[in-house]
Amino acid sequence: MLQILRKKAQSTFIQIIVVVIALVFIFWGVGANLNGDRQAALVVNGEEITFQEFQQSYDRAYQRLSDQFGGNVPKGLAETFGVKQQVINQLIQTALLRQGAERMGLLVSGQEIRQIIEKMVQFQENGAFNLERYKAVLATNRMAPTKFEDSMRFDRLSEVAVREIGNFAGTATDFEIQEVYSQQNEKIAVKYVKVSPEQFIDKVKIDDDALKTWFETVKENYKSEPQLKLKYLAFTFENVGRKIVIDPSKIEEYYQNNIKSYQVPEQRHARHILLKASETDSAERHQEQANKAEEILGLARNGGDFSALAREYSEGPSKDSGGDLGFFSAGQMVPAFDEVVFSMQPGDISDVVKTQFGYHIILLEEIQAPKTSLLEEVTAEITSTLQQKEAESLTFQVANDAYEGIIGAGSLTKYAENNPDIQIQQTDFFLRSNAPTELKQDAQFMEKAFELNKGELSSLIKGQSGYAILFAEDLKEPAIPAFESQKDILGKDYQKAQSKIMAENAAKELLNNLREDKELETMAQELGVSVQESGFLNQSEQNNDAAFPSALLGEAFLLSASSPLPEEPGKVGDDFFIYSFLGRQTPTMPEGSEEAEKYRENLLRFKQQQLLSAWLRHLETDAKITRHQSL
Repeated sequence: MLQILRKKAQSTFIQIIVVVIALVFIFWGVGANLNGDRQAALVVNGEEITFQEFQQSYDRAYQRLSDQFGGNVPKGLAETFGVKQQVINQLIQTALLRQGAERMGLLVSGQEIRQIIEKMVQFQENGAFNLERYKAVLATNRMAPTKFEDSMRFDRLSEVAVREIGNFAGTATDFEIQEVYSQQNEKIAVKYVKVSPEQFIDKVKIDDDALKTWFETVKENYKSEPQLKLKYLAFTFENVGRKIVIDPSKIEEYYQNNIKSYQVPEQRHARHILLKASETDSAERHQEQANKAEEILGLARNGGDFSALAREYSEGPSKDSGGDLGFFSAGQMVPAFDEVVFSMQPGDISDVVKTQFGYHIILLEEIQAPKTSLLEEVTAEITSTLQQKEAESLTFQVANDAYEGIIGAGSLTKYAENNPDIQIQQTDFFLRSNAPTELKQDAQFMEKAFELNKGELSSLIKGQSGYAILFAEDLKEPAIPAFESQKDILGKDYQKAQSKIMAENAAKELLNNLREDKELETMAQELGVSVQESGFLNQSEQNNDAAFPSALLGEAFLLSASSPLPEEPGKVGDDFFIYSFLGRQTPTMPEGSEEAEKYRENLLRFKQQQLLSAWLRHLETDAKITRHQSL
């Protein structure tokens, strides 16, 4: 149809049709801002969140995910992690948080923003705020003061809202602390036996009649995979994008609109000397390490070479590099360490700092001021991003023209004959597991390919990587193999299957006999297995030395002296475990323990997070939220 319209675009008839369509669009509002929210990806209580804001947040989330996997995560794979929905939830909650703060009457004054900005070291000279430097830094980053201050006000309002909601959490009582401590440090001991299918393999008897009967029940599992032979055209965003020339003004506009994503926070370069002392170590060990740290601190402050002292005394992994921690930004280190480092000046040596790892002495080497990557430094990255975006619409046009051409020619082969510059890809028979790379990496292409019948041409398929047109030249349907051809494999599989059933039945029988007060040791001996004791195990810690599976600890902790047996045998992999309660240790936190405050802080933080989450859920329940259909 599009081809016909194009060929007859100069005719009076077609021009009349175009005018009529335009009038319909005008009078019915299509294209007239879609009821006022054409550019709104989300609308939260009347507040619009633009597609640009959504895309910026999505790009940052995708980049974080990609970085975790070495910087190589295809966009299609990223969606299996639910990145888009996470970004949508985050944008909605951020808007609700700010709106809720305003409804609570929370305000952030210009004076407060001014004070925050004046304390930022990147705007200071000789330790004092300098207005000219402030303007110069923002100008260098192509950001207006009003835009920067609005951004600061938004961030500060969110912080104030979180703090004020958290204040309603009150306190963590001594009783609550003791209860949490007991739960986290409670230990349980069981005695148990393990029943494995391997114990029954030799007891499984195989004969043809039994094997044939079993094969009839499982033969679908042995059906061959379908095989497909294709001719196809693939139009990927990447290939089309490489040919697109991006106007420099668009690159600069994108840079300005996404300036935050190119900002690098302040970085600090430090060394440290660590004397290890964990939270489970004795008070004597802590005192010994603290005293040793004070002695080393004296050596460092009296002219000792810090790197040499670190190599000699430090017990941390950075010992061999002279305690060098490299550059890091705020929040990357544990709080106590972080707080000290970001209050120091280059050349300063800290007092002894205690963390959960032990006792640290810190030397601040260098401060790297916050910076924003220059446009020239990110031009290639932005160009690639814009090419990708423009490629999406252009790729559709190219692919659609090809599809119309195929329909007009009557077949893919005739279309190729009429367009010798078009290269049609052709495959031999393949399975899903060994499909051509450009098809295999796109789930939509693969799904549609194996839905085709022999001799069928697909529609124009849109995938994560672009568009494709597929023609099923031939198809080998899945088939159930003949019994005789699979007899050896079937025999081994039958043995495994039957041994699992026998192991499960033996485990259930053993547990039932235990309920009838029979001795576990006697039954275990008859079965040819040994009775073991787990020792006291902690549910929240790694019990690497324990043979009892950690996967069963949750169920084991439900046992007691009055209810010593589980309802069913425990199953881990193919093995079955029958276990019974031996004893429980429920410790109480010693009076005056240094851990009490840590538990209090963590419990209070948990209460605050729960309260904030509940408040946001309440706001979301009452909110009017609309989401663009394209999301």
